Amino acid sequence: MWRLLLVLTVGVSSLAAACPTCSCANPALTAMGAEQPFEGRLRFASTFRAWSQTDGTAEVDLAQVRELRLDLTASWTPLKRFTVLLNVPLQARERTDVSLAKERGFGPGEIDLSTRFLLVGAEGMRPRHLLNLVVNARLPTAPTLRDASGKAFEVDAQLGAGAFVPAAGLSWSAFLGDQWSTFVSLVGDVPLEGRYGLRLGPGVQLIGAAQFQPWSWLGLRAGLDARSEAMSFVRGVASPALSGLLLQALADVVVSPVSRLMLTAGARVPFLDTRPGPVSATPVFLLSVVVDV
Repeated sequence: MWRLLLVLTVGVSSLAAACPTCSCANPALTAMGAEQPFEGRLRFASTFRAWSQTDGTAEVDLAQVRELRLDLTASWTPLKRFTVLLNVPLQARERTDVSLAKERGFGPGEIDLSTRFLLVGAEGMRPRHLLNLVVNARLPTAPTLRDASGKAFEVDAQLGAGAFVPAAGLSWSAFLGDQWSTFVSLVGDVPLEGRYGLRLGPGVQLIGAAQFQPWSWLGLRAGLDARSEAMSFVRGVASPALSGLLLQALADVVVSPVSRLMLTAGARVPFLDTRPGPVSATPVFLLSVVVDV
């Protein structure tokens, strides 16, 4: 469950304009984190997601989790090569077990802090390639949810794993003329122990996407989101159910009706999941608004 949520969090598909002040730079409608940086650039985004997942066997240990999530994101480029990003999620989650008992919670999730250092592509107004070093940290800021009697909810009903998760990797963007662009990100993380003695295994995430932009105001994006997870442990005992490979196809439609405003509608469709046990996940649907100031 936490694997799917992390994929969604790291693979943010919010969009923003290529240049906040003029139209002479790269015209690609780029994802947040893939854009050409400009000193002093400030951007705000809100991304709404809806998804659900079912684990277990009917009439035995079946559990369904549904979530609505709103990510509020801000990024700032104080220096030409250096960008910082803050992401604060608000989540509404419901877990229904085999007895039809429900656990419902609403509140802030786990905050993400990210820094990006531009290694290649700082020169010129329209560099063809951008290569970034990315360092992330997910903080255990989500409160522990409890029922009326004070009993803590099950782990998959919580709004976060309650662990500090450092991560690092590389991201690469390429701009092929005015109509084609690509983005690839490879990030690895090593979570520390969190709530309930759960220590998620080290993971690697690969996101790759290509975008065709037939007009300056419209972009069509398709790609792959892959997440591989090593063995996790609960109070020192191995938990194979949280390990495996998850592959999702991504598709987005990007529209820029006016300068400095981007609207995105998209989906993440799982098509391969090697985690042990019966797992059934719906596509993740998203809507995003981004503004350059």
